[in-house]
Amino acid sequence: MKRIFAHRFAPPIVLTLATLVWGVSFVITRGAVQNMPALPFVGLRFATASLLVAVVTRPRLHRLTRTELTAGGQISCAMFGSYGIQALAMHLGVSSGRAAFISALYVPIVPLIQLALFKRRPRPSIWLGIGLALGGLLLMAGPVGRQKSGFADLLMLISAVSIASEIMLIGRYAACADPRRLAVVECAALALICFACAVVSSPVWPTLHPAWIAAALGLGLASAGLQISANWAQRFVPPARAALLYTLEPLWAALFGALAGERMGPVAMAGGALILASLAISGR
Repeated sequence: MKRIFAHRFAPPIVLTLATLVWGVSFVITRGAVQNMPALPFVGLRFATASLLVAVVTRPRLHRLTRTELTAGGQISCAMFGSYGIQALAMHLGVSSGRAAFISALYVPIVPLIQLALFKRRPRPSIWLGIGLALGGLLLMAGPVGRQKSGFADLLMLISAVSIASEIMLIGRYAACADPRRLAVVECAALALICFACAVVSSPVWPTLHPAWIAAALGLGLASAGLQISANWAQRFVPPARAALLYTLEPLWAALFGALAGERMGPVAMAGGALILASLAISGR
């Protein structure tokens, strides 16, 4: 019974809880990068995460394999798109609703990549779930056609492709890598990429404010657990199913945003209901 729970029920529950934390972090990041440099913020966040995971994983670090180094390097490049570029787009002023919809395009991208590269045709229920999830995300985002497209929109589209790539790569390597060692490499490599890009793009940084340093450190603590959880859970959850579970992130972001004073109208609430329906259907 314990084995059945661990392999069938625990991984989706872990990924669902991860989306809740990601939803909170989305709200924190969106507020932080409005007045702070985006790339140093993300870099500090994941440098903190890598150090915390390294401390926990210290007895196992000497067994770090070449596969884990390769996998962590590849996944960190995808994470740069899903975290770094997304934060940069929010810093440039893209609205949260538009950002949620454009970045959520990773939902259909994952099964399309599987179909194109691996000839793996998703179940009909997955396709139906994808359609419902996209419809729900569109309702939550609001009318995107009224806003002008720009460079920030292009960054969010790149972020969507990066998120899809991250999900696919974790799904590919999760079974042959230790979740904690892999998380150390992922977070450390992402931090280095962010700091390097920040130095190249802006050699002179503004004065570091204690509030955003505290926010970055707090998110780093959360990210340490999240990366380990995602690496473990995706051993048992197919990438297309994981992509659908991840669509809960904007729902949590909207809910916590509402608690912080942002208004979520009935249309957005209907979108959230469609997302929940997509998860129920795709899980059959």
